[in-house]
Amino acid sequence: MSTNATPSWSALKRKDLRRVRRYAVEGTIRVSWLDMNGRLKVVHNARVLNICEFGLAVELPEPAQLISLVKLQSDKHKLLGEGVVRHCRRVASRYIIGVEFTDALRWKAPDEPITEPIVLTDPGETTT
Repeated sequence: MSTNATPSWSALKRKDLRRVRRYAVEGTIRVSWLDMNGRLKVVHNARVLNICEFGLAVELPEPAQLISLVKLQSDKHKLLGEGVVRHCRRVASRYIIGVEFTDALRWKAPDEPITEPIVLTDPGETTT
C-alpha cells in the first residue's frame, strides 16, 4: 500500500484545474471575427455554452483562428467587448471556441445561489 500523498498525473488530469468556476449558460450572443483570408464573419445567434469571470465558450458554424480577436455583442444584455480565441475544436458539424476576455471585460457571478444553466434571455422569449 502506497503512502505517497502526491496525486498521480492521471488524477491531476481528471481534476478541473481552472482558476475559477464555469457556469452553464443557455442563450445566444452575436460573435464576429476575421477569418484566415481577412473576411468578416458574423454569427448573430451564437449559442453560449458556459461563462466564467475571464471568458466564455461559444458554438460557431465554422472555426475561428487561435489567438484571433473576436467581438462579442448583446444589445439586450448591454454587452460589447472583445476576447481572444484560446481554443477551437470541432464537435460534429460545429466548432466550440474558448474565448478569453480582453481589457477590462469581466463577468461576475451573482452573489446569491443560482440554478444552472443561467438563462441569457427573458422567460418566454424565443432565441431564433
